[in-house]
Amino acid sequence: MRTVRRVGRWLLRGLLVLLLGLLAVVVWAQVSPRPGTIVINWLFSLTDTGEVKGPTATGVTGRTDVSYGDGPDEVLDVWEPEDRSGPLPAVVWVHGGGWVGGSKEQPAPYLRLIAQEGYVGIGIDYSLAPDHQYPTPVRQLGEALDFVRENAAELGVDPDRIVLAGDSAGAHIAAQYAAIVTSPAYARDVGIDPVLRPGQLRGTLLHCGPYDPRLSRDSTGPGGWFVKTVGWAYLGTKDFTDPRVVEASIVDHATAAYPPTLLSGGDDDPLTLQGRAFADRLGELGVAHEPHFLPDLGHEFQFELTRPEAREVLDRSIAFLARVTEK
Repeated sequence: MRTVRRVGRWLLRGLLVLLLGLLAVVVWAQVSPRPGTIVINWLFSLTDTGEVKGPTATGVTGRTDVSYGDGPDEVLDVWEPEDRSGPLPAVVWVHGGGWVGGSKEQPAPYLRLIAQEGYVGIGIDYSLAPDHQYPTPVRQLGEALDFVRENAAELGVDPDRIVLAGDSAGAHIAAQYAAIVTSPAYARDVGIDPVLRPGQLRGTLLHCGPYDPRLSRDSTGPGGWFVKTVGWAYLGTKDFTDPRVVEASIVDHATAAYPPTLLSGGDDDPLTLQGRAFADRLGELGVAHEPHFLPDLGHEFQFELTRPEAREVLDRSIAFLARVTEK
């Protein structure tokens, strides 16, 4: 009987510790996005969203983990055709991951497929939220572009033919930097001096991006929790009227000088609402743009190259690159 009571006390103590721990996590999650980002990155590890599936590139060579800055996250990969005979247009890709996860390794197979068509594909890493918040990754993209420009000859890049590209959160970072390059007033507001001239930025290639975070304010369910958590982690606020949220809206800050843009998304992806809003805004501004919003497809379908729709978007992307980087 004494042993049974002892075991019972230990079980009761263990249950109490568990309940107190859960309560602490719940309280922590009310004051910090970090618990949510831990869960999100764990969920990322259980899925293959953002992983490229399908054909692999041939005739492409590359270098990985080239430092473009002093920070541990400030590295990039460079992919180019093996038979390159002169400087080529560069496609600089910013990876997705909700600003809190992901890496340049994820879009690398896709970049190699683009490099196979006669481009230098450059994938960058950047510092992640919540440890590094807005606009740190935007500044780092500028540092990476400065590195590419300063080392263009060694990298085999034509610095006057650069396209910014990205998926998911990376599409937002790339799109925002394009707005900074093409709008001096916006560059001053954000506090980033662009390293490219508008004429050097030939276009943007954007998949499944968030372009106006305010459109997520009424999102509900697991998807709503996700976008609100990563937005809080990156922008540092849960208030959708906060000036940081307004400033991060590319829909509000694109101008008629914005570069030609290809956008894509799936209608089963809640972020496609923002993609359509951005496409509509570009149309109002008279900016050349090519929208590909397809039914019954989810987030990052572009990387599922076993699907005909994904192969079509890749083909359209290659044709778009050829047009905008033509000499």
